[in-house]
Amino acid sequence: MVMFVSLMTELTTFVWHTTKTNCPAEMMNVIVNMPHLVYIYLEQFNVLDKLPESHHFPQSLRELHLSADVIKQDPMPILEKLPCLVVLVLQGYDGHTMCCSAQRFPCLQELQLFEFSIEEWRMEIGAMPKLSHLTFAWCKKMSKLPEGLLHLPSLTYLDLSYMPLISEDDNTLKELREKGCEVE
Repeated sequence: MVMFVSLMTELTTFVWHTTKTNCPAEMMNVIVNMPHLVYIYLEQFNVLDKLPESHHFPQSLRELHLSADVIKQDPMPILEKLPCLVVLVLQGYDGHTMCCSAQRFPCLQELQLFEFSIEEWRMEIGAMPKLSHLTFAWCKKMSKLPEGLLHLPSLTYLDLSYMPLISEDDNTLKELREKGCEVE
């Protein structure tokens, strides 16, 4: 199948939904050789060991959905360099911390994070300047929201679902509400 898919270099949308297998490295290599991809949906993997470097991803990529039981490496240092990314949906990162650098994710407007095991999210000032919608769901180890959220000028909507350690007393949560951000 990988050989067949590798011949489709003009695709703009790639969807691969599998039932609980590991994401093979050769499939990731095929995707990076499709320079016209705008939408990528890779869903329902057991384990994703490693993402390709950002310069290998199609630079035209606007939407990425990546779902696995376990994503072993912090995806942000790679994905934050994609210049046109507008929507990012991630599920299954199994690390303790996640980092977003300043001046990265320049076009990102919507970010959805599901079932992350992170305890801390570090955000530098200037990251994600256009982010307007943020969803956290089932990130059960996160005990406080990152203060970096307060520096997102476009954030208007925050969805916190099944986040048992985030309380109504969280300072970042309070300040976001004061700034007019809708929180659910």
